[in-house]
Amino acid sequence: METIVLHVYYTCKPGRAAAFVQAVKADGLQEAVRAEDGCLLYDYHLSCEAPDTVVLIEQWRDAAALDRHLAQPHMEDLRRLKGEYALDTKLERYE
Repeated sequence: METIVLHVYYTCKPGRAAAFVQAVKADGLQEAVRAEDGCLLYDYHLSCEAPDTVVLIEQWRDAAALDRHLAQPHMEDLRRLKGEYALDTKLERYE
């Protein structure tokens, strides 16, 4: 099995990290992603050391599941929220 793990680091606008996570949850995006076939883990974390940083940890069954995830309509909603709350995004991928 080729499990894929992603660490996504969002550098949010000052003081907006918790609001970003709350908006993702309020819009139902976290639960929508968790319900996708092949999603094994999708969890947001607030950094204790960098208060404007949110870390998203994702785990996908395989590359096909991740590709399907990225094409989901609700990902456009997430991009909209990122534009509102985040200044920068960094991605680490582990296979």
